[in-house]
Amino acid sequence: MDSDRSTAHPRASGVRRRLLAVSVQGYTNEDPNFRAGMKEQLQVLETWWCDPDLGERSFTREEVPDLQQRRHVEAFLDSSGLRDAPADDAILFFVSGHGEASPAGSHFLMLPETDPQRLLATAYRTSDLIAAALDSKAKHVLVIVNTCYSRGVNIGLAQLVHDLNQNRSGSPTLAVLAATDIGTTVGVRELSALLAQVHKQLITSAELTSEYLTFVEFLEQLHDASEATGYRSPHPLLGMNGSRTPHFCLPNPGYRPTTQLVAPQRSQVAATEEDLRYWVSRASGRPNRADPGWYFSGRQPLTRVLASFLDVGPPSGFAPSLIVTGTAGSGKSAVIARAVTLSDAGFRADPAYVGAVRDSPPDTVPPVGSIDVAILARQRTAEHVIAAFLDGLGQEAPELEPSADPLTGMRGHLLKALRELASSGRTTTFVVDGLDEADDPHLLVSQVVAPLAQAGQAALRLVIGVRSHLTSAAPDAPNTGESVQDIALLDHVRQALTLATDTSRTQLPPMELRTDGPETASDVQEYLQSLLDDIPDAADVARRIAARIPGVSFLDARIAGGQLREHETPADLLADPLWWDSLGLGLIGMLRRDLRELSTPQLTSETALALLRAAAFAQGAGIPWGPIWPTLAEAVLDHPLPDSESAIVALRASRLVGYLAQDTEDGRIVHRLAHERLAEVLRTDPHLLNTSSREPQW
Repeated sequence: MDSDRSTAHPRASGVRRRLLAVSVQGYTNEDPNFRAGMKEQLQVLETWWCDPDLGERSFTREEVPDLQQRRHVEAFLDSSGLRDAPADDAILFFVSGHGEASPAGSHFLMLPETDPQRLLATAYRTSDLIAAALDSKAKHVLVIVNTCYSRGVNIGLAQLVHDLNQNRSGSPTLAVLAATDIGTTVGVRELSALLAQVHKQLITSAELTSEYLTFVEFLEQLHDASEATGYRSPHPLLGMNGSRTPHFCLPNPGYRPTTQLVAPQRSQVAATEEDLRYWVSRASGRPNRADPGWYFSGRQPLTRVLASFLDVGPPSGFAPSLIVTGTAGSGKSAVIARAVTLSDAGFRADPAYVGAVRDSPPDTVPPVGSIDVAILARQRTAEHVIAAFLDGLGQEAPELEPSADPLTGMRGHLLKALRELASSGRTTTFVVDGLDEADDPHLLVSQVVAPLAQAGQAALRLVIGVRSHLTSAAPDAPNTGESVQDIALLDHVRQALTLATDTSRTQLPPMELRTDGPETASDVQEYLQSLLDDIPDAADVARRIAARIPGVSFLDARIAGGQLREHETPADLLADPLWWDSLGLGLIGMLRRDLRELSTPQLTSETALALLRAAAFAQGAGIPWGPIWPTLAEAVLDHPLPDSESAIVALRASRLVGYLAQDTEDGRIVHRLAHERLAEVLRTDPHLLNTSSREPQW
């Protein structure tokens, strides 16, 4: 044993993370392969559980003496203090060696000096060994038994569980796992391979966002590892009570702490810190999140109006609602997210962003706390949106009668909460971005937006972000192909937010900000110039690119600027007529070029296109990596991916990652296309991205 592994790490408040590995060796006629396999098991355990990078979650492997006789086991249990472990201990108890089943079916751990004819006196009943850990006071215990016939432990374990006190017998964080079935011998390296594969999955494809796994998540990862390795998955004997409680004996090696820049109620409700990155990246518009970016100071006419609305409300003659609308890629979300981000007290106090706030024109910065709840409506139902509002206001969802309509009941509860806030003199502001991407946008408008606006809540303000057709104020911009449904939806939102006054027949329309007006072309050019500030003649280059890309798309500008910034020799790219042709085709042309320029052996353009198309077909917030993303990509390709993990790693390290956005759903990072316009093309017209020819394919 490595001496540094058995040295206890300091623990806060006396909390210990203990790895006790009983690895019985020294049997008569022991196979050298058995001894090597036992050593490999310990190495795998240390690689995961004793990794210093886990910090306070790291386990200390404690010395376990050589166990030759039954009395040695008893001495170990006494000297380790396992039976007396306090509540704060987290214990991973790993038991491996030869196992045998008695005629009655009881499972025994065989020792080198065990007499097979006298199991009771010379072997050790495995359930009694497990009892030492389970009947301690430790709240988090995971026992893994890796012997032949180890599932037979369940016979003694069933009685043991009944003998535990009631609180412990039903604990979701006491778990037992058996490596083999009752009539099955163990391959000494099988469990090692499975655990190593799970560890690999957790630091790559699993993308779980929590510090600790639940036992259920651990079993799911073992199942995926079994599929990958061909080895049988272990059997859970205790802990499968459906709980999703994090288990302190299952530290997630793939967890990466993130900085919470914006309070949850001003980001995605019930989401993780990764979602907060989404708002910050939308607010900056920059490829590099470390740079506060152009949007903190740009688009001043729009940001000035939005900041004023959030400060003093609408001017006379308007309803207390503001629609932010424009064509795809024209910067709706960036303008909204800038306000959401800058209104957050925590963000304003962050030293890393104080300069961004200080350098912004004061009349474009909304007051601190002027936005109460901000949500992204993408793929969310009307019920989800109301639940998000309630949660953001600190309100519990109502308990409804079984026969009650959930939407009606939740909406009534929200309106009651808003009335109570209004009576105290408080103004509440809700932001809904991406309304057109909701599960049912028209239902969301009629059943949520309209009732909120029409309920007579003078102290309620609404900001709605919704895509629209191209405004007639930008006559030189080409047709973007926006559907008539977008026009109808925008009109529906306008009608829902229009209020009738009590004193006359006059109606109060909502305020409306267009992000694709006639000044947008110069805004795009200014944005490009800020992206290209280290390129010679940046102003002239920005002007030429802005004139070339179609429409008024900041998204297209960001991709074009990124291609130029990241090129080894930008001057060569600027001299390439094919690159300028790709800019003329907009986002599709630029993606087509990036696909064609792929040069890594791990990722062909065909595979990359399949992975992007798989993400485009994803429902909900996006597609998780493993094993769903590779499986869907293989369905798109209609043939297997030889090394899907390497392909996705290469995709995420390439320029193509700029076409993807991340979100979090059900505790996992998920991936989707950065813009719905691109997702639509990938789903329905992938031939437009054909890379077999060097000429534009339209």
